[in-house]
This record gives sequence, structure tokens and C-alpha cells, in this order.
Amino acid sequence: MEVFSVTKKLCDDTDYCDPGQNLNSQPQPTDIKHEMNKISTPNYLLAAALILACLPALAATPGLWDGAAALPPDSLHVPTEEMAPESFEYVPLSPIHFDSGKATITHQGQRSLDAAVDYLRRHANIKRILVEGHTDEVGGKTYNDGLSDRRARIVRNYLTVKGIDPELINLIGKGEYHPVDQNWTRDGRRRNRHVSIYAVHWQR
Repeated sequence: MEVFSVTKKLCDDTDYCDPGQNLNSQPQPTDIKHEMNKISTPNYLLAAALILACLPALAATPGLWDGAAALPPDSLHVPTEEMAPESFEYVPLSPIHFDSGKATITHQGQRSLDAAVDYLRRHANIKRILVEGHTDEVGGKTYNDGLSDRRARIVRNYLTVKGIDPELINLIGKGEYHPVDQNWTRDGRRRNRHVSIYAVHWQR
């Protein structure tokens, strides 16, 4: 049985740590490749319209995010021929939050991931899973880019160990960009330290 360690918080409420502080166990970002192709603006607008038309209300289902419905990230590639309104459904799952400066899964993060795994296993029509890593804006751009990559990668690894097909998973680290909250508050920075998971269903 795999073990995902929960490390004691070594930093303050920001995402910046001294490089010598317990990051040795994390994969290095230099070998990671962003695997997503950006869709064109017309396709993006079409995808947004389709989602608003056919995305059902998110009930209190394990693994689903119960916040406001999200628009598709611009890194999500959806083939044009797959985009008939009756065939496309885009579902945001619960975000996975991280401690400051860390890319290790917390106990709460593991519970959220287990719920996401349960959702993904129960829906055989999922044809793409997007995993997006994020940080707050404290620290340098290079540091945050690498940290978001490591966060996305460890979530991807957790999903595959739990039996999710790695061929379905697209991985990207977005660093400090595209925050979900303000960065000048402690709670805002906490919410920005996360990995987003999106499940894309095709129903043909």
C-alpha cells in the first residue's frame, strides 16, 4: 500500500521556502513537459457556450466541486469534431490544497483525492482528465513554476497508483498565474495553493 507522507509545515503562510528545507524528496521540474495544446479562441468560446448549456447542477456528490461552475481552462484541448452539444460535459472535481511551499499530499488532500478517484472509476465515459498545479504569488516565478509542476505531478501519480489510466491524464503547472483568490490575505494564499482536477466526458 502506497504511503503519501504529510510533512510538518516548515514555512510561514507563503509558498516560498529556502531551497534547502525538505524539498529533496520532490521530483525536479526540469524534466517535466507541459502536455497540453491550447485551443483556438473560436473553439474556446464554443466550449464555454456548450458547458453553460449542458453542465448539470453539481450535487453533493463525492469528488465533485460544489462551488461556482468553472469555464474550461485554456489549456484544455477538445477536438472540434467531438464538440456537439449532446456529446460534451466538463466537470470540475474538488481541488486539492497544499501546505505552504510543499508538494506533499495532506490528510485532507488524500480524502479529496480518494473521492475524486471514486468519481472517475464510476464514469467510464471520461475521455480526458486535466490536472493543473497552482501556487500563490510569493517567491520567484521559476520557483513557483517548478512547485506547481511538482504538485500536479504528485496528484497525477496518486491517481495512477489508485488505478486511473495515465493515458487519460494531461498535466500542466501554471505557477502563480490564474489564482482563484487574492494573494494579500492568508486565506487567499491558502486557496491559491492547490491542484485543480477536471474530468471531461464525451457522450456519443
